[in-house]
Amino acid sequence: MRRIVVAIVVALLAFTVIGCGAAEDTAAEDAPVTEEPEAAPAPAEPEGPEYLTDRSANDDDIAPAPFPSFTTTLTPHAFQAKLDAGRAMIIYFYDSEQLVTDDVREEIDAVVDDYRGLIDMVTFDVSGNGDATAAEAATMYANELGVTSTPYTLIVDRDSFITWRWKGYAESGVIKREVERATR
Repeated sequence: MRRIVVAIVVALLAFTVIGCGAAEDTAAEDAPVTEEPEAAPAPAEPEGPEYLTDRSANDDDIAPAPFPSFTTTLTPHAFQAKLDAGRAMIIYFYDSEQLVTDDVREEIDAVVDDYRGLIDMVTFDVSGNGDATAAEAATMYANELGVTSTPYTLIVDRDSFITWRWKGYAESGVIKREVERATR
């Protein structure tokens, strides 16, 4: 009885292998021969200013840049005082109506507690939490700093350079590494 079962299994495997190989061979033989189309001419470069574009899922690959001068308003005192004092800071833009906001805030708070005195935290709620003036100001500051969505975290070092940008959730270990780099 075992010999019969083994013979049947071997025969099925042989037919399967032959069947798979035959299908590939006929598919290769039946495929029409096509000529490669000529390459289309490259589109002309658009004229105008060069903009930084988000080429990734996140902004952490953007090179450190000096803290920008605000063009639509005066630099907020919350920023200017820390920049003048040479203090590192975490800037956190959030929307209080998003569920992930509390999770990100817990991660940031854990790091800020560990580095108390070395780094300051500045937060802005872009929804304003009922205050239209606060929402408008937070949105204006976000636009000035290149914030594209919330939650969004920026870290500014002691030399007034934005050294790290992050959209969305970030774990405390990642934030801690960037804070250590900014506070050296």
